[in-house]
Amino acid sequence: MVDMLNILIADEDPGPANLLKESCASIDGIQILGIARSKDMLMARINNVVPDLILLDPTSGLGGIEIIESIKKIHPDLNIIITYHPDHHDSDILISALEMGVYECIEKPIDAKSRQYNEFRLHFLTITGLLRSRKRFSNKAPAHQYNNRFFMPGKTPDLPVKKSVFSSEKAQIVVIASSTGGPEILSRIFSILPGTLKVPVLLVQHIPAAMTQYFAKSLNQKSELDVFEAAHGDEILPGKVYIAPGGQHMSVSKPDDQGKRTILLNRNPPVNSVRPSADVLFKSVAESYSGQILAIVLTGMGDDGKKGVAALKSKKCICISQTAETCVVYGMPRAVDEAGLSDESLDPLDITQKIVLMAQ
Repeated sequence: MVDMLNILIADEDPGPANLLKESCASIDGIQILGIARSKDMLMARINNVVPDLILLDPTSGLGGIEIIESIKKIHPDLNIIITYHPDHHDSDILISALEMGVYECIEKPIDAKSRQYNEFRLHFLTITGLLRSRKRFSNKAPAHQYNNRFFMPGKTPDLPVKKSVFSSEKAQIVVIASSTGGPEILSRIFSILPGTLKVPVLLVQHIPAAMTQYFAKSLNQKSELDVFEAAHGDEILPGKVYIAPGGQHMSVSKPDDQGKRTILLNRNPPVNSVRPSADVLFKSVAESYSGQILAIVLTGMGDDGKKGVAALKSKKCICISQTAETCVVYGMPRAVDEAGLSDESLDPLDITQKIVLMAQ
């Protein structure tokens, strides 16, 4: 028997709301609980039947960003996907929503023949497949066994028990890969990291192109470090955090005669179906650096970063993966775990401490 995924649509605009309903209804295993066109209607429906997922456009009629806070207070683990108009949206609100723990931000379709309609449906198929697997797994597993609703089911790899990794050699650079669920985790990490790091930090976060600069701005406001969206030709300097722009691969140059390295950006085809790709960044770092490298793989779908970590392992590299229990999607960390490439699996706070240990 198919485990039905109960979905509630919250959108005050009837046209896009009906397109979302049509698109969702065409996918097997999904049940539409209805459409809420106001904040009061949304809260009333949630109080009556808790959905597995809400598709929410946080417009003023639905309470703006505050509606997410209201929902999280009542149901902290309720899955929320923000749907936004491609031409009319507030990127600051979308970034705030991601940092508050919403699952994804996706462009909503504006008509049945639009690019957004097909892209939304394909992306949504992946997400709902993961959520249905999670629901099926949580229904069968003992209640005490998995107390984090974000844990993704799957075969648990038979990994060797590894002791805490300590390297007396400081890192020359820190590289981070992150995807679904990453903005919330990164917000936590960078709000704690001190401004005294002595190495550069390069970050690939899978995020829509229009949102990268706002994400960088938000992290910069929370952090003692200098966080910004990377530009082609930027010199790579200690204590700086370079975020790969959405829609562009980021890599590093070979050192020049003075040992200076710079950021390189390109629009080559996606790798692992994403651009920017962590594999592209990690492989370039492996070719450019000869000293100790700290690689961190955080929550996300797919396996982007796995091949890059393998390349880094040919040099001096310690790889830290995020624990399954703290991931929104245990995909990217699982890939490096199962490949035997992770030296240690840590929760976000311990990851932060590891960065300080190796980079301060």
